[in-house]
Amino acid sequence: MDYTLLETRHKPMLTQLAKVSNSVISVFDMHVRRHVFTSPNFFDLFGHGANIEGMDKHIHPDDMPFLLLNAIAAIKFIYAHRENMTKYKFITEYRICNVSGEYVRVIEQQSLLEPDKAGNTWLALSVLDLSPDQSPSKLVKSGILSMKDNTFLSLRELYEKNSAGLSPREIEILQMVRDGLLSKEISEQLCISIYTVNTHRQRILRKLDVGNSMEAVKYASALGLLG
Repeated sequence: MDYTLLETRHKPMLTQLAKVSNSVISVFDMHVRRHVFTSPNFFDLFGHGANIEGMDKHIHPDDMPFLLLNAIAAIKFIYAHRENMTKYKFITEYRICNVSGEYVRVIEQQSLLEPDKAGNTWLALSVLDLSPDQSPSKLVKSGILSMKDNTFLSLRELYEKNSAGLSPREIEILQMVRDGLLSKEISEQLCISIYTVNTHRQRILRKLDVGNSMEAVKYASALGLLG
């Protein structure tokens, strides 16, 4: 990675952009897993004692689970379209706590600033602005903007597309897993074998592309599939 690009090209340009647009701008280095640039106005929004590496603590606790799920879905989508990563923006609207201790709605746009030599994401750009819609009751909104054809895909649509294959029986079993039932108890209640229950559970994990049942429950709950 050529870090002179960051120092000589990107930092001066992004600092000026932050001044003109009044947006909070940051750059995250995917290789060293930390922020390597933060515009000075970050501290106007969060206070001078704030640390961008601790941004999560400023996010509304009700919004955080959805942001994590949305980020996973966005990463999967972008890497599936790796050859066109520069053509997409990940846009999210959520609530953060500002320097006054009040929750405000913000819009964050994330995009690829620089790939590495292998074509993977190296420097990721974030542009954070106050949302014009400050309705306190609004949920997290997330989506991917294609700059190729100016189309917008909501993350909810992406979730539903990925989870559309769940059968009514699989949703029923996942509801029972959420309620704390073991495979043996599920088999007894549904009058099916434990083998059949476990087969359904493995299919659920595969269809939702998650690693365990707890992730499946969180994912499906975020989609509203579990009632």
